[in-house]
Amino acid sequence: MEFAAMVPFMMLALALVWQVLLIGLTSMYASHGAAEAARQAAVTPDDVERIDEEARKRVLSPWDAPDVLTTSIVERDGARYARVTVAMPVFLPGTTGPWDIAGEARVVTEVVPRDGVVEPPPGAEPPGTEPEEDDS
Repeated sequence: MEFAAMVPFMMLALALVWQVLLIGLTSMYASHGAAEAARQAAVTPDDVERIDEEARKRVLSPWDAPDVLTTSIVERDGARYARVTVAMPVFLPGTTGPWDIAGEARVVTEVVPRDGVVEPPPGAEPPGTEPEEDDS
């Protein structure tokens, strides 16, 4: 009798644990996709399709579907970031809920993008701020 009364509560606890697992997997895929997108954006900053392809290549199905995963390059505080947003599944992978989980990774520029926006390397002075030499 007690077991029959506890079955619904055990099923609810199992469903909550499963949903937390899905949230963790979605977060992991978002951050991993952002890291891969940032790596590709460092080499090919103007090729958006290639950046998106690299982000999707490292994410398993159904999280890599076009209506689930989106990739973008954002500029903030003078730096470029790769942002991957993944729609969080509700109870079953492949179903999307109203929430999204985003992962971001900073793009360390190796190739100058065509728009000319480049952040200086950490610890370096911005261009045009070199001290003038004194000839005396």
